[in-house]
Amino acid sequence: MTLYKRGAERYEKTRHPLHFGVFHELRTPEATLHFNLNHEILRAQGHSANWPSELEWLKRTRGNDWVYYSTGGYAGTYETIGENLLTAPISFRIPTPYNEVVKATGEYYLPNVTYPSNAVLGHDPFANAAVQDLIANWPAIVERVWATAGDLPDAHQDALHQVRQKTPEALQAAAERFAAIAGGRVSVLPPDARHVDYNILPLTVADGCRYKCRFCTIKNRKPFAPRSQKEISDQLGALRDCCGQDLVNTNAVFFGEHDALSAPAEILEYAAATARETLQPETSFMQDWNCLCFGSVDGLLEASDRFFHRLNALGATVYINIGFESADQETLDTIGKPLGVEQVEAAFARMLDLNARFANIEITGNFLMDDQLPSGHYPSFLRLVRDSISAPKGKGTIYLSPLMHSNPSSKMLFTFNQLKTLSRLPTYLYLIQRL
Repeated sequence: MTLYKRGAERYEKTRHPLHFGVFHELRTPEATLHFNLNHEILRAQGHSANWPSELEWLKRTRGNDWVYYSTGGYAGTYETIGENLLTAPISFRIPTPYNEVVKATGEYYLPNVTYPSNAVLGHDPFANAAVQDLIANWPAIVERVWATAGDLPDAHQDALHQVRQKTPEALQAAAERFAAIAGGRVSVLPPDARHVDYNILPLTVADGCRYKCRFCTIKNRKPFAPRSQKEISDQLGALRDCCGQDLVNTNAVFFGEHDALSAPAEILEYAAATARETLQPETSFMQDWNCLCFGSVDGLLEASDRFFHRLNALGATVYINIGFESADQETLDTIGKPLGVEQVEAAFARMLDLNARFANIEITGNFLMDDQLPSGHYPSFLRLVRDSISAPKGKGTIYLSPLMHSNPSSKMLFTFNQLKTLSRLPTYLYLIQRL
């Protein structure tokens, strides 16, 4: 048992398991278990011959979900060219590290979740008996260590005793208390949360969203309403207290819910300043500070340059994710998004302009992907991400999201790869995760 083991201080993208922050590690012949500084189970990896890969592991989120991180294999990507054109299509392999996971997500590890999502990659690692066994039986491993360890140093004995108190039932109760601070569980995180391994603190600055689009099944139906400064301050104090000792392992705040950018500028500026004062990210073990939020097309068009100058001066990296969905009017009408093409195109142009001018802000965009969308959807998408941009850019990531009600297929992945190849902006799949 190693107390206060130091992992990486920055979130990095690597092809080998890299664990972040400060944690306690318990290694047994059966498994390696990591606990956060509140002595709650954080990560787990089995050691049996049936464990899928020594490069893969389980992570438990603050919402008490288990996520399995898989590599997708490092054999490389298998490509085929000339289908429907050549009598004998040409197949070839692009070697590691260019596997499907990296191409599709920008990450070396694919987070597999236990609830319905929109992923079109991978398999179901939770069907593996060794994975299920570790999720169910990690408390029994802890109890066996406690019963057989003999005399332990006081610090180790105290830590192990506290770990024993954090039973699955206690962890679920703690997750519910954590969710209640923001007014309910976060149903969807911005795709940019991948840059901090989805390890964020949720701060609700405005409830609901403005549009209530017909296609959306993951956002709530609450009327859009900004929170008061007192409500924001109270949330931050509660988040700080709830995180306790483990606050030092967090360096990212998500300003929720679904369109914080449409909140009055002074509310969002107050939230950012008060978050910095209350959570003190500069003292975190994790380096850098990150602020994330969703925004709407209208919210982006209405926000002033003065507002973005203030965000840029926060001392944080700010990610703002905009739901464009489509630049085709028939598609917008079909999915029930109350916008005109002119608004979408204007907001996309503003995204490009702001990304070019503000070093600490990255505005990213979401577009839909589905076999049943109107025929004008993909051509209109390419007019924005290719025809309107003279040269490739490294900023302004585009996320393509399969509709939740569709049936993910290899055909959809093929469509994604075609669109990614043609785009002049970084383009990845949006893997929807909750907190």
